[in-house]
Amino acid sequence: MRVLQSRRILAGFALVLASTTSSLAADAQAFAERLKAAMASQQVVLDYSSATSDGNDVILSAANLHGGAPGDSPLPLGDLRFQGVTGSTPEGWRVERVAPADIDRTEGPTRTRASGIVIEGMQIPPANGGTAASPVFFDRMAVANVTAEHEGRQVLGVDGVELRTGGGNGTAYSGTFGVQRFTVDTQATGGEGGSAVMADLGYQQLVGTMTGNGSWNPQSGALTLDPLQIAVDNAGTLNFAYTITGYTPSFIQSLSQLSQQMQASGGQNEASGMAVIGLISQLYLQSAELSFTDNSLTNRLLEYYAKQNNQTREQMVSGLVGSLPLALAYIQNPDFQAQVSGAVKDFLENPQSLRISIAPAAPVPATQILGAAMGAPQTLPQVLNLSVRSGN
Repeated sequence: MRVLQSRRILAGFALVLASTTSSLAADAQAFAERLKAAMASQQVVLDYSSATSDGNDVILSAANLHGGAPGDSPLPLGDLRFQGVTGSTPEGWRVERVAPADIDRTEGPTRTRASGIVIEGMQIPPANGGTAASPVFFDRMAVANVTAEHEGRQVLGVDGVELRTGGGNGTAYSGTFGVQRFTVDTQATGGEGGSAVMADLGYQQLVGTMTGNGSWNPQSGALTLDPLQIAVDNAGTLNFAYTITGYTPSFIQSLSQLSQQMQASGGQNEASGMAVIGLISQLYLQSAELSFTDNSLTNRLLEYYAKQNNQTREQMVSGLVGSLPLALAYIQNPDFQAQVSGAVKDFLENPQSLRISIAPAAPVPATQILGAAMGAPQTLPQVLNLSVRSGN
């Protein structure tokens, strides 16, 4: 009797294990299918040979990514292990961490490598419940190093890429972006032209950093970049910031659908042009600013081109300032022309910073900006409250 009972217990235990394994395998497949569908909505195709589970991890074997357009070659990712997978397709999925293998890809004379890739806190919303700009949201993504080589010579190197995001609850999103260091070999292609000019300027190699901050509110459609900053050693720092409104989830969905239609028609659909204008009409410009803080770039350029034209630096500056009224004549706005000429003159004579700002009293429709630019350019400075100034 005891032997029979023991056998029944063991048989029941084996049945439980079998059903648990089957359930986990089904969850792995459901997760993989939802991830594939979410990426497909962004015109990114995910392929894999199988989806299996290992505890709370899901493994996609022989995974590949490609853009889906004709001629796109796949990017092999090998076996992807998604660690700490929880959730379901109706509720949404969450992944604690995924760290793809290093990428080493060669196409013709170009070789691209990326190492130390990691994504943490990945969230995939329910099939019909996502509002994010991208259906796949994450807390942090990092890449330790990226290099691009041409014929065996490194052209680009990027170290310490990191993107952190916050929110993800459907009401507000924010993020920070940073590159600890990038290097560009301006002489890698050899020959004359641009490479020779960069060498004469003293920029055989460009070294710098990049940072950015942004936010998005799905309800209002307010999308802000504040700012994107690119700093290049011994050259200068460029800052760009803006806020637009109307960038809502419905706008994003319409833009995605229009992009697919245009891709399918090869850009030959005449109705697409009207659809683009219709979409643009939903966007409003609230503010924008572009600024450059000099760190020797301006003086190098002035001295280089003055030498090329057998002029002194002062003659070069005078010629550039003198040509501005003619270049700005199409605007037909004397006050704004004088403002720009004065700011550029001050900057060229004493390079410190140059700033272009747009700060209208109320957000301006994008179609109004386009219409003014084509039909009444003299009104743009007033419509946009546009200003140009130099100084510290």
